[in-house]
Amino acid sequence: MMVVSVDCTSATKPIETEADFIGFITEIHPMQERGISGQISVESHADKIVTKYVVTIEDETLILQQDGDNIRNATFAAFETKQWVQIWFSGPVMESWPMQATAKQVVIE
Repeated sequence: MMVVSVDCTSATKPIETEADFIGFITEIHPMQERGISGQISVESHADKIVTKYVVTIEDETLILQQDGDNIRNATFAAFETKQWVQIWFSGPVMESWPMQATAKQVVIE
């Protein structure tokens, strides 16, 4: 279990529950339109099962970057392919292939 502590005076507090999905980034698509920063494609290959998500990152999505024991605020520009991320979803997940969801919080490991 990860303990999250953030050095910021933001009105948005980090979510401290278990992440909805953990995987690595395979694609990054900046958008910068109507409150959307962009989308990231994320995969997990746990137990020989490939799970894929296209995750929409909104302007309100809390993006954090873990640096050892410290966590700091980050922006969409911090995303890089092959990074491991923990994602908490907001709202329903569309059961398509790949599945589609909107992130409430993303922690870059």
